[in-house]
Amino acid sequence: MHQSLSTFSPTYLPSRFRLLAILGNSQGINLTEDEQSLKNLPYVEIEWLKEPSRQELHSMLHRKKWDILFFAGHSSSEEDLTTGNIAINSQNSLNLHQFKHTLRDVQQNGLKLAIFNSCDGLGLANALVDLRIPYIIVMREPVPDQVAQNFLQFFLESFSTGISLYKAFRQARKKLESLEYPGAIQIPVIVQHPTAQPLIWPQYQPSRVEQFVTLILKQYLRITLTTVLLVGLVTSVFILSPYSEFLCEPIGNCNTRVMEHRITKTLGQVNNLNDAAQSIAEIEEAKKILNSIADKINTLSPENEVYIAYINMNNKLYNRLGKENNNQQLLTEATKVAQKAIDDINQYSTVDEMKFAVTQLRKSTVKLQEITSKSLFNNRSKKLQQKYEEKIKDFNKQIEDKCKYRGHWQPKC
Repeated sequence: MHQSLSTFSPTYLPSRFRLLAILGNSQGINLTEDEQSLKNLPYVEIEWLKEPSRQELHSMLHRKKWDILFFAGHSSSEEDLTTGNIAINSQNSLNLHQFKHTLRDVQQNGLKLAIFNSCDGLGLANALVDLRIPYIIVMREPVPDQVAQNFLQFFLESFSTGISLYKAFRQARKKLESLEYPGAIQIPVIVQHPTAQPLIWPQYQPSRVEQFVTLILKQYLRITLTTVLLVGLVTSVFILSPYSEFLCEPIGNCNTRVMEHRITKTLGQVNNLNDAAQSIAEIEEAKKILNSIADKINTLSPENEVYIAYINMNNKLYNRLGKENNNQQLLTEATKVAQKAIDDINQYSTVDEMKFAVTQLRKSTVKLQEITSKSLFNNRSKKLQQKYEEKIKDFNKQIEDKCKYRGHWQPKC
């Protein structure tokens, strides 16, 4: 039994998909721009919940099958980053762990993407990816209104044109460089479940009449080609054209040979793109090109060498995407722990506090060492390891100096 190819096909949002927009506590922030960005979207049915109660949110989540879940407002992550809280109104916050059964039902009913355009969302992402939600977009830290609003606008404008979700995300982050806010490009984060397939926005669908006309034209062309083959003209066409390399005997084997040649050419293109990839989005783009010939590969037998090469390339890209997404998440978590340890130290810190910071930095360094040299994130991981090693040396020197001139308040070194 050969492996099913449908597993690797991209996921297309329905032609008229559903989006639940939750606008939570807006104290001190402006959600009007977010609301307008959503209203500009094509092919979507939007339901709005503005500062809902817990019961109202629970009821709405179960009322329909949702394709996209959107939240804007205030949020925060737990210290261990395993979950987070969203302020659904001015009085109440909701911990995602407390709502996990409801969210699991929503995921099983077809939820494909969750967007949290709110602060400090890494805990939210971790809670949702455990529920097998395919894609989650969050903000890694407190985010100014301008950055959040512009990112959402840039992302939705790109995604709704029909490009892949990852490519739209990458384009939106790149556009944040135009803002006068240092590090804005690093704030949005996308987390993908290892089993998720590329997600595509729905585009124009032909009417029944257009589909019928297309079918008639295809039948006419097929009959015409058959006639040409029967009178022997196919041979002269091949000889006089630049595709004479496909001339084959017997004639009945030509279609297979031509198909093998085309698939092999595409496999070479995909392999080159994968080898040159510098980001997850570029690997996904290679995967998208490979998926475009999935219907052609079904014309070959499972024992065919080209068929086997296709399967191997598909598995190679699938496994690489899973590993790189895990590396991205590992890098994010290790960086947050280390940065907090660094930020917590000042001139008044005690020896015990500095020793704790050193321990946290060492843990982050060990975590980063799990990222191998073949990973897209290897260079960044190496730079961070070097940075943390230097900080450890600096903190140890400060500890040594404090121990030399220990006051009565200073713990024993």
